[in-house]
Amino acid sequence: MGKKRIIAACCITFVVTVVGTIGFMSLFNVGIGDKAFVSLTEYQKMKTAATRYAELDSLYDFLEANYYEDLNEEDLALGMYKGLFEGTGDPYTKYLTKEERESQEKYFSGEFDGVGVSMNASEEGYIQIISVMDDSPAKKAGVKDGDIIVAVDDVRYSGEELSQAAEALRGPKGTKVKMTVSRDGEIMHFELKRAPIEDVSVYSNVIENNIGYIRITSFVANTSELFEEELASLEKKNVSGLVIDIRSNGGGLVNESVEIADMLMNEAVVVYAEDGKGEKTYYKTKDGRTPLKYVVLVNKGTASASEILAAGIQCNEEGTVLGETTFGKGIIQKSWRLTNGDGAEITIAQYFTSNGEVIHKKGITPDVVSELKEEDIEDGVVVNDRQLQKAIEVLNK
Repeated sequence: MGKKRIIAACCITFVVTVVGTIGFMSLFNVGIGDKAFVSLTEYQKMKTAATRYAELDSLYDFLEANYYEDLNEEDLALGMYKGLFEGTGDPYTKYLTKEERESQEKYFSGEFDGVGVSMNASEEGYIQIISVMDDSPAKKAGVKDGDIIVAVDDVRYSGEELSQAAEALRGPKGTKVKMTVSRDGEIMHFELKRAPIEDVSVYSNVIENNIGYIRITSFVANTSELFEEELASLEKKNVSGLVIDIRSNGGGLVNESVEIADMLMNEAVVVYAEDGKGEKTYYKTKDGRTPLKYVVLVNKGTASASEILAAGIQCNEEGTVLGETTFGKGIIQKSWRLTNGDGAEITIAQYFTSNGEVIHKKGITPDVVSELKEEDIEDGVVVNDRQLQKAIEVLNK
């Protein structure tokens, strides 16, 4: 072999060896001496993290150096996680501890121990009671829809602490909890004894003029199945019409609401959701609605999944929506169970009526406006339901 060829071969061998070594080290993130070799992808990730969290790391050291007691690293980490989600400014986007996640999952199963209130965080930053469950400790004590929760067991809570307030109200049956509320500017105190809350979310009966009445209190795991049973029972009784009462229904599982819409509507779009990327998801029904003429009762406590049902019925002119303008929660959350057992709940989309109207912060304006008056309610109980009477009038026309 000639001298030039030998030199060329040596150079090629050297280059291949160096490149191969670097590639090997990059692939497996190995180190030599006091130097470490990582892949370009990993390097970019570390560079981004260093840029994004440099100030946070500095503040961590600053707090640790100056705080008067030893700090709990787990508590600090949890505070950072929750703070990250709260930074969105959206009270429905939140980081949940394992206990908070499990409590929420139990609530949506329809069985839990508590006082029987459904709550939402208002845009003004406080916690508002959307609905009080029938026969619950809160209902019996006189707690009302629209009350603002100021404190639980003398601990004050803001709208950003909705999940913490809900967790504080739940607890073993028979135990007591103090709830402080504001009602029309007046501070009121209630001592409530927690009880098993089995949310039988649907019940029915036959009222005057042979009209069927179905009450939906919330949308939990089996609500659509219960509704189907009650609807079939009323159809067999040959009722002349139907009143569907979703007043003070704070919502729940969207799919349950859509399943019920499918029994009340022919083929149509109930609502559609649009995410941050502009992608749309359409919630649709199939043909085969009940033959019954019906009226849907709503009020300011009708929220979220309840508004989806009302919007679909109204926009497709399948029934009459009667009562008061609804709450106006037109955003959708998705829940995740994280690898450490904690959870995350994030607002992923906003929903719109089938004709493109915004629901969030606006609500659904009923076809027929009817409001309860002060004299219609005594000790938190409706003694003269003029909205129901108006619904009966509409059905009898």
